[in-house]
Amino acid sequence: MSSNQFSEAWSGIEKGWQNSQLAHAYLLQGAPHGAALRFAEKLLNLIFKNHPQVQTRAHPDIVWIEPQSKSRQIVIDEIRDLIRQLSQTSFAGGWKAGVILCADRMTDQAANALLKTLEEPPPRTLLILVTDEPQSLLATISSRCQRVSLADEDEEVSKHWKDPLLDILGELPPASIIEAGIFTGRITGILDELKKEFEAEESERLPEDLSAKEAKDLLAARSTARLIESRTEILRTMLQWQRDVLILVLEQAETALNFQDDIEQLKRQAMLCTRADALRRLASVDEMARQFDRNLPAGLVFNNFFAQLV
Repeated sequence: MSSNQFSEAWSGIEKGWQNSQLAHAYLLQGAPHGAALRFAEKLLNLIFKNHPQVQTRAHPDIVWIEPQSKSRQIVIDEIRDLIRQLSQTSFAGGWKAGVILCADRMTDQAANALLKTLEEPPPRTLLILVTDEPQSLLATISSRCQRVSLADEDEEVSKHWKDPLLDILGELPPASIIEAGIFTGRITGILDELKKEFEAEESERLPEDLSAKEAKDLLAARSTARLIESRTEILRTMLQWQRDVLILVLEQAETALNFQDDIEQLKRQAMLCTRADALRRLASVDEMARQFDRNLPAGLVFNNFFAQLV
């Protein structure tokens, strides 16, 4: 979504609000801590009249849910608690809202529990579902929400890492352990630059009434969440690259490639690989994701991967 389209989507929201025709539920497709989150906050600020507690997620009439457990799932008890709070009288005597970040992580039980509320929402309540994988939601949930696609808005962020990452991937495999270390430095450098950018952007969005410690903690939480999402996208791109190499090793249709513009680099790498090599590289990218889940340092995780390709 371009900035123009973003404005058009927001104009529709404002018009619905002014005409008392706001939808009771919105499905925002985009990064849960990127453009979609910013749109959700903008929507909440509209109905809660720019209350400072919206930004700090401390407003008593707004319930925030996102995966917290190691399983990274949203369970039925969390949705039941959301439903209970939405059914109660508003503290401020106005609207109540629920925001579900990474809504695709709801278990089947949780999703079915939410469905009942979507079918018969309490008056003056708003539900906002945020996900970058709407296809993973129940069709019955998606159909009961007004969808706003913000996925392309996040492409502005990806431009900062995608081209440099593709340069690295196109130069694989490293010729030595020393070169593997150089590749590691380049990719961790991308993450360092993203971290600086996110911290700068998020510092400008902090509420002014926070204490120094509150501001520091909130800044760290928001910038870290965005960095993790970008890192996940980087791993996804690396996985797609290795899949393309496997496709060429197996001599399947080139039209199935994700990176058609880089076909010469992909062919060169496929010529150096056996089927077992290509499959092992795919498994290595998956292993990187598991290592990050265990909070291993990025430098160690990436260096292990590149060193395996020597």
